[in-house]
Amino acid sequence: MKAKEILREAYATYVFFWLVFTSRRPIGTNVFERDWDVLLLLDTCRVDALREVEEEYDFINNVEEIWSVGSTSKEWVEQTFTNEYADETARTAYITGNPFSNTLLGDRQRTEYATTHGTWLHQKWVSRFVKDDLIDIDELGHMEPLWGSTGADAPFERSQHPRALTDHTIVAARSGKFDRVITHYMQPHSPYFASSDKYDELMGHEKAPFQAVATGDEVTKQQVWEAYLDNLRYVLDNIEELLQNVDGKVVISADHGELFGEHMHYHMPGNPHPKLKKVPWVETEASDNRTIEPDVELTGHKNAEEVSEEQLEALGYI
Repeated sequence: MKAKEILREAYATYVFFWLVFTSRRPIGTNVFERDWDVLLLLDTCRVDALREVEEEYDFINNVEEIWSVGSTSKEWVEQTFTNEYADETARTAYITGNPFSNTLLGDRQRTEYATTHGTWLHQKWVSRFVKDDLIDIDELGHMEPLWGSTGADAPFERSQHPRALTDHTIVAARSGKFDRVITHYMQPHSPYFASSDKYDELMGHEKAPFQAVATGDEVTKQQVWEAYLDNLRYVLDNIEELLQNVDGKVVISADHGELFGEHMHYHMPGNPHPKLKKVPWVETEASDNRTIEPDVELTGHKNAEEVSEEQLEALGYI
């Protein structure tokens, strides 16, 4: 057996026991324990990254930090929407472009690292020993999954470009049906769309940044970091508009962070590294000045498209 395969199986074993423990005793702060009306999640947003661009945005002040309950999106979903907070989730709308929120629709073990890479940690062992405390979808006030394809020219336009999520958030917030709204943007997660709206026009390190670094594709870590920051600005520019079109206390945070060479690149389940598990927490107030009148409707999770392998590959998960 190759050394790489041994390491992969060893990590899968570790992840299995991590999940067994944290499914019973979560490590981190559940966002439902905090006070907010609208929670904006920036996927893979590091604390230091938000602080680096803080002075460019008037609405970002005092970037605090909390420990996230997950180091991947799937882990965050499973540790956030739990039965303990069912009363809160019942009054919450979840607007999401993240394909791993399909966990809430019943696809609960699809990409578990332990089941994918472990030889003996197959599906039945995870199901038997990892506690499933996830709410049923009917215990969530509303879920609007915006992942999916809108055509050959834009393979995941709705989920990867923030405007659709912003529009649906405004509609949900204005509806008066929900006490809280969570919006799960995909930025600054790769692909880094800041330079182009079309996936096919992105440069190699904008599509697959860490693969480009690993293969020595004339790309430095600094170039990847700058592209990541530009992708962060891309979503923050959109949030600036959102804050003119909702009322109440808005928090900007993240599901987890990202690693740029701190022992490894990317993000993996069960990794307690502070650059992954510590996420920003920014509180601000918003007023609805109705500068945007979205032409969208909340259709709900029953119309959700399946997550394609093309999407997962572009996001670096397979």
